[in-house]
Amino acid sequence: MQTRTSIYHKLILYIFLLGMFVIVVVSIFSFITARNAILQRTFEQLTSLRVAKKEQIEKFFIDRMKEVELFSHQERNALITLKSPVLEGSISFNLETEELNTNFEKFFKSGDYFSNIYILRNGIIESFNVDSTYIIDPELKPVLQTLLEPIIEKVLKEKRLIIEDYSYLSNDSSTHLFIASPIHTSSSPLSGLVVFEIKPSAINRIMFSSEGENGLGKSGEIYLVGPDSLMRSESRFYKKSILHVPVKTESVRNAFNLHEGTQLNRDYRGTITLSSYSMLGIQDLRWVIIAEIDRREAMRPVYKLANEIVFLSIFIALILFVFAYIISRTITGPIIELKDATIRIGKGDFDTELNIKSNDELGELTENFNLMSSQLKMQQAELKEREIRMFTSFIDGQEDERQRLSRELHDGLGQLIIATKLKMETIMNTGKVTNSESLKRLRMMFDSLVDEVRSISTNLMPPALQEFGLEIALNQVCKEISNNSNIKVIFDSQIAMRELDKRIVTYLFRIAQEALNNAVKHSGATEVIVTVIGNEKMINLLVQDNGIGINLEEPCKTNGRGMNNMCERVKLLNGMINISKGENHGTIISVKIPLLR
Repeated sequence: MQTRTSIYHKLILYIFLLGMFVIVVVSIFSFITARNAILQRTFEQLTSLRVAKKEQIEKFFIDRMKEVELFSHQERNALITLKSPVLEGSISFNLETEELNTNFEKFFKSGDYFSNIYILRNGIIESFNVDSTYIIDPELKPVLQTLLEPIIEKVLKEKRLIIEDYSYLSNDSSTHLFIASPIHTSSSPLSGLVVFEIKPSAINRIMFSSEGENGLGKSGEIYLVGPDSLMRSESRFYKKSILHVPVKTESVRNAFNLHEGTQLNRDYRGTITLSSYSMLGIQDLRWVIIAEIDRREAMRPVYKLANEIVFLSIFIALILFVFAYIISRTITGPIIELKDATIRIGKGDFDTELNIKSNDELGELTENFNLMSSQLKMQQAELKEREIRMFTSFIDGQEDERQRLSRELHDGLGQLIIATKLKMETIMNTGKVTNSESLKRLRMMFDSLVDEVRSISTNLMPPALQEFGLEIALNQVCKEISNNSNIKVIFDSQIAMRELDKRIVTYLFRIAQEALNNAVKHSGATEVIVTVIGNEKMINLLVQDNGIGINLEEPCKTNGRGMNNMCERVKLLNGMINISKGENHGTIISVKIPLLR
């Protein structure tokens, strides 16, 4: 047996699922919108920081280039005979000596940008230490001189200021960044050259300044990458990363190709980050600047929002369930009452009536249900009355038939039998058995007795109806009425069917017989027309007289058994009967019976 689910539970489920669908859609939309907004804001923030750092780095190198240019054009400094030993000897010329302009001394020390100054004059390289804390190991000086040779050669060849990218001493992995310029004097356009070594810490101070307050958080950083995909600034995650940590990421490749943009990719640590990148505009340096922050940290507000959405969705779902329960009870309550009332009506309780509690469709449905209940009650009463009437007609019809048979047997057949008996006794008492006249009369009496029996049998069930069909039987009845009364009966038939159902034939014959009897007994007619027309789908019987007509508005509801019998027989055949008064006078009885195959 199939499991049934009540509309109450279905309504709760549908409302709840619909609400959950809306909650899920809104939650997903809110999450995606917030995520996109956070990503967009983070990218914009990274881009803003990257642009600011780019401007600072570019300005830093421009300022250092100006300082080197200024130094190289100071004639006194260019011509001074510096007494410091060359790189092979002991280190460091001290800027505090009176031989160097004190203004330059203060300037170089205040900026803390340069670590060493190298001056080439007459093929000799002289080294001067700006910061005593940054001292080169004497053993590395030959290697350092090897690093300076390409720079010196390039400056002498191009006769302009150049910036030489980072290089390092393999023995101690120290890195060196140089700005070199020719020394210009009034007597000679190129009397030597000067090389300034920039401290890596000067660049790192720019890249790491106030990172805790600029929106980079705990995982964000801004760093520089050279064309060899190695770092040019220190990483916050690895020590001594300059020229040692490779950065082969999509951001670096796109920065060298596209110059500027933002994207989501994995950084040099393999962590998924939000990245903003661009190329630096520094002379002789093909560097890119990258600003990144871990996606997990950038998306932390979104994850927090997602948790809040989940808790809020659960809370709303609980409220929605209560709401669905209340709404379902409100909607299904009247429906359940209607269902219970329908069951009671199905059991025969037609006194059921519901209270109308609303003025909506449910109220209208309840009102129609009450109307249906009252109509069913009326129809039941009519049906009972009809059953009683039918049963009464049936019983009365049986009694009438019995009385008729009794009268016919008593008045006709009984009298003939008695007369025949008496005649037989008379013949037997007189002993005149050979009296031909008496035998002749006795034979005639027996013939009358046989005819009477045949007549009674014919009235009960005409043999012609069973043997020859409806047309011949009705034609015979019409002729007998015409011969035995003063009423002219005209019969006409047009039946295309060769064979009719016996039940239809019998009922139509009885209906026509009853209509003719009513016309003979009650109408006062002088002429009756009986017409039968039939085809494959329908058979029509029409009985029309020219009598006084019928005065009843609803003939089938009269107490007359003849009319009721006709109407009931038509209903049993699923047909239609119409009993009406003619235009001028008389009665018209029209019967239509469908022929179902």
